[in-house]
Amino acid sequence: MTRFSKAGFVLSTAGSAIGLGGIWSFPYLVGQNGGFAFVLVFVVAFLVFGVSVFIIEMLFGRASGQNAVSTFESFAPKHLGFLKYGGFMVISGVLIFSFYTVVLGWLVHYMFLSIFGMPTTLEGAKNLWGNFASSQILWQMLWLFVIVAICAYILNRGVKAGIEKLNLILMPMLLFIFLGLLVYSTLQDAFWDSFKFLFQPDFSKITSEVVIKAIGQAFFSLSLGVGVILTYSNSMPKHGNFVRFAVMVALLNFFFCLIAGLVIFTFIFSYGAEPTEGVGLVFVSLPLIFANMGVSGQVIAFLFFVALIFAGITSAVSMLEPLNSYLIERYGMKRRNANFISVLCAYLLGVVVLLSNTAVFSEDLTFFGKNLFDWFVYITSSFMLPFAGVFMCIYMGWILPKERVYAMGEGYLKGIYFEGWYKVIRYIAPLGILLTMVSLI
Repeated sequence: MTRFSKAGFVLSTAGSAIGLGGIWSFPYLVGQNGGFAFVLVFVVAFLVFGVSVFIIEMLFGRASGQNAVSTFESFAPKHLGFLKYGGFMVISGVLIFSFYTVVLGWLVHYMFLSIFGMPTTLEGAKNLWGNFASSQILWQMLWLFVIVAICAYILNRGVKAGIEKLNLILMPMLLFIFLGLLVYSTLQDAFWDSFKFLFQPDFSKITSEVVIKAIGQAFFSLSLGVGVILTYSNSMPKHGNFVRFAVMVALLNFFFCLIAGLVIFTFIFSYGAEPTEGVGLVFVSLPLIFANMGVSGQVIAFLFFVALIFAGITSAVSMLEPLNSYLIERYGMKRRNANFISVLCAYLLGVVVLLSNTAVFSEDLTFFGKNLFDWFVYITSSFMLPFAGVFMCIYMGWILPKERVYAMGEGYLKGIYFEGWYKVIRYIAPLGILLTMVSLI
């Protein structure tokens, strides 16, 4: 079996976790929900819920040495045979890849626009985005194909030459770009406004709803419930301390989210814009700000979109590897053939998802008030991923004998640390995740 190096495993796992959500969602949640007070709640949620479930996936992957589907089949007791289907969580990765690559295509388009200049008025920025998303189908199809082709090439090269090499190159570059943007931000007058917005605690805003948001963000920011961590753990260095790896990935993810927040809100406050999240932030507010900064804004905009593309590609690639691993192991396929099937399925879904946002096809691809793009995002984030997390907590915390779980820890998880973690996955984590699911309905 081809294995990651220690650095390759940490960076590849972090690359899967550090994606677009952390850049355009986390900073907004921090700023709007108590600043540093939310950060403290998030840290607790991250350690209690995120890292706990992260370790579950790593244990399953290390103990089985198989793909996600075969892993749950091998662990399922005979009298609970239905549990063997838990590994089909890999399907959620295909769905996520399908809409994630559409967004990456939008980012590529804006990366090129940043070179030639973007509108300097709010109305112009809104019109540019609205026209592109609803009318420019051919451009969107082109960029979607380019992104999917890049991901297919990386996946074709396998764990060592493809996924690990990608992350060994892109993750340091991603961090370097954002550190550069952070240094630039510290020279701006609005930096301290950004710092206070993110780090000044306001405990009056901490409500049960905010706590649930923190749990949800912690869970989703680690790519849990897709089978990625489980699959990557199959190729973990043989004598690696998986608990230490989990903490390192968590810290990298958290560190990156804070840097992104400081950078983004420095630009936002420099021009008196309103903090927003998601599409409005990345494709309207920030491009408008960059356009009004002149030549330096064009350079910063280009680097910013390159960084987002890097973050997105490392995450997108990881979404299909669990399915590839299953097809290769179960059906004896060559990686090239397995990859062709998974990429083709995801690409065709991506085309339909893309069309659901356009004016021509939106009506035909809208159901119960949501178009297909919105449905894919909603179903995966609100149900499939958290349900997989609850499933794994119950599986390891209640189905498998405690002695067997302890043995799976290989001595890296023991004593009071094991007992504390075990109680979390039996009681606290599944309840917290279920509350998150309910709050998102």
